[in-house]
Amino acid sequence: MSPPADIAPLWFQCDYPDCNTKYRRKEHLNRHRNHHNGEINLACPYCESVLTRNDLLRRHIRTYHPQRHAPPSRKFRACSACHARKVRCEGVLPCNACQHRGIICVPSGGETAGEQQSCIDDLRPLPPVSTIDDSVSDAPRWIAHDYIDIYFNSFHPEWPFLHRGTFDFAKEPCVLVQSVVAIGLWVKGTREARDASIQLHGRLCSAFYAQMDQWCISNSSPRQRTSTPWPITTFQSVLLNIILALFIARENVSMDLNMRCRLRDDKYELLTALVRSCRQCGIFSYPNMLLQHEADAPLALVYVSIEEIKRFGLALYKVCRLSTSFHLTGESANGDRNALLTLADLSFCMPDSDELWNAPLGAESEVLSKADSSAAGRDNGDAKNWISQASTLVHDGRVGFDWI
Repeated sequence: MSPPADIAPLWFQCDYPDCNTKYRRKEHLNRHRNHHNGEINLACPYCESVLTRNDLLRRHIRTYHPQRHAPPSRKFRACSACHARKVRCEGVLPCNACQHRGIICVPSGGETAGEQQSCIDDLRPLPPVSTIDDSVSDAPRWIAHDYIDIYFNSFHPEWPFLHRGTFDFAKEPCVLVQSVVAIGLWVKGTREARDASIQLHGRLCSAFYAQMDQWCISNSSPRQRTSTPWPITTFQSVLLNIILALFIARENVSMDLNMRCRLRDDKYELLTALVRSCRQCGIFSYPNMLLQHEADAPLALVYVSIEEIKRFGLALYKVCRLSTSFHLTGESANGDRNALLTLADLSFCMPDSDELWNAPLGAESEVLSKADSSAAGRDNGDAKNWISQASTLVHDGRVGFDWI
């Protein structure tokens, strides 16, 4: 709507001699004056070009020197919500506008590598305190969106042990969210993202080591009651970081003659501690899985929980098959295999179909109807169908051939 006739529109006019240029916004006029004053001369660090504005210099570098990094922007980037509403944004996260509206403040896309790195750095876990989750609870979660998407789109199909349908990054423990983000950063594949992934991975592992007494159960510890809640999200977080350690180790092509990847001693200790804790809890026993829930618990909740533990067990077994320590060779390596998960440990049958596992959850009845009608439905209660039964067929202690 045009302004009333008696109110003249506000213009900012250049006062330079013989220049009648007008602008609606004062900052545009100020930028224009720099052309007259010759105050800004930005030389390209990669050629002899000279430009008058920082944004032009950045565009020049992206166009003519695509392999080079442009200098960081001098201005803050508006968040996605402010950018969409075209309102002023302070460029800090969370911004005042988003806090006032009570919404999550998410940065707009198009960050440079340097800006992205500074955002990633904000995800770092804090020094260990009372619990593992407390040690990372102050880390902002807004940067997590993109890397969680990368995790589920690229990594999850190969390692499907988190349930995508119920994963809510705003409600999951920070230690699990950041472990997922660390994987997402690595999978993204850029040098900056992988460096950030390694840093985040190192800090998470430091928290695991420092607080082992809270999640690791030694062989000398009293066996827990089967109804005691299991720290599944912590176990999942530890496993994700061991998988990431394997990715990092494979970059260095560290393998033994059995084609197993050699982990650093501290990471191998983390793996054996995880296996030991799972064994002591008895989490890979189907009857124990059922005892984790009250008799009147929603059936959909029980179903998803059991399927998640099954897939976690298979993923941990897979990692154990891929892993060894730098200092284990020959007979000592074969003997130490008992410290890792075996088929005999997996006292449950195969998980249900991927189609059912990856289906979006609606009502509980939808999940249960799919489970009941699934042609691949398992008789979980029949021990003859458990994976552990296969160990008697494929393993013989008198045969040292390490093939499965």
